Amino acid sequence: MSAATETPRKRRRWPVVLVVVLVVLAGLVVVAEFVLRGVVDRIIAEQVEQALPDGTTGQVDAHADGIVIPQLLRGTLDRVAISSSKLTVDGVPLAAEVTAEDVPVDGKGDVHDVDGHVTLAASSIKDLAKYSPLFDRMTLVDGGVELSGSTAVLGYDITYAARGQVVAQDDGKGVTITPKTVRITNSALGLQLEKIPGVTNVPVQVCTATFLPEALRVRSFDVSQRQATVRITADALPLTEQGLRTVGSCG
Repeated sequence: MSAATETPRKRRRWPVVLVVVLVVLAGLVVVAEFVLRGVVDRIIAEQVEQALPDGTTGQVDAHADGIVIPQLLRGTLDRVAISSSKLTVDGVPLAAEVTAEDVPVDGKGDVHDVDGHVTLAASSIKDLAKYSPLFDRMTLVDGGVELSGSTAVLGYDITYAARGQVVAQDDGKGVTITPKTVRITNSALGLQLEKIPGVTNVPVQVCTATFLPEALRVRSFDVSQRQATVRITADALPLTEQGLRTVGSCG
């Protein structure tokens, strides 16, 4: 075979070699993406767990949206979803799902457009009564809550149950419960009252800021007989341990 016939075959072979190289490189990129995604998600989850406020414990899952390699090179993750089905805050069990945007890879700076939901089962709500001296017990009902307590009316010591709606306060630092309907629960007295002075239509302020990082705000409160779901947001939230551990307060 002459050299003249071998040259065209060699020339025709290089496109095949190029395709093989590109396929191998693409495969390496896919593998790297898969490995890095697992590493990134795990690191984010561990950082959040370590930075949870005092009194808060639980296991956290995290997931970065999109292809992570270009985001890592840029130094910022576009959007991260964080969730936990087994959080405990000051002894109260709850579940949480939160998304955040512009998450710095190095953990320095703020995340933005934080939006999430915290869900409490009906069995958890009763434990919140210890944070208010105005009632002894709180239970969920469709569209609101029922507060149980005691007071004196016309010289009689009575126990009562009052139902009302729950509304997020304008500043996002707490919720307001306003009892509307009441019933006497120590029926032996034979009292029938539509209103109880100092209870009916008297707003009960519950501070939620003391359970959340300082930058987070409560925006809505959705209640059914089975659970309560609270929507929380923040325009910007520091991603430092101090930023997450520092809780808010109510003036």
